[in-house]
Amino acid sequence: MTKSSVIQLLSGSVVVGMLILFVVGLNMDGNAADVGDEAVAFALEDRDGQLVDIEEHVGERPIVMTFFSTWCSPCRKQTPEVIAFQEEYGDDVLVLTIVKSETRRAVDRFIDDTGYDALNYVFDFNTDVSKEYGIAGQPETIIINEEGIITEHIVGGVSRDMLVMKTNR
Repeated sequence: MTKSSVIQLLSGSVVVGMLILFVVGLNMDGNAADVGDEAVAFALEDRDGQLVDIEEHVGERPIVMTFFSTWCSPCRKQTPEVIAFQEEYGDDVLVLTIVKSETRRAVDRFIDDTGYDALNYVFDFNTDVSKEYGIAGQPETIIINEEGIITEHIVGGVSRDMLVMKTNR
């Protein structure tokens, strides 16, 4: 093996190792809330600039929080399912679509393109709430029961039927 080949092999190994550490680090925040923990309190602005405070709803009814980005294909695919769930169970379950790092304008364009205006969009502009709940990507869904305990952390898309099952409706 030539000196050049050894250097390339070592460089490649270092890059792969750093990528692995980065990806694992995204999912290993020791401070993030997890299944079985109490819900982390937060207040986020909705599309009208009004604060939605989760503490006003904990203990009242279950909460479904879908973490979302307008450019995310799986997010777009699950949106009609979340809307169907919200339309059927919205009186019994608070459904929040938490928009990660995007502006109201981006969501308005998304709504104009899709017609999906029925959701309760709230904005995690700096991803602080996403970090508190250990959200690494999107879509991800957190379900909180009536007692304020996190019962589910679902990575990937959800369907209406899955939400019905996971919220015991």
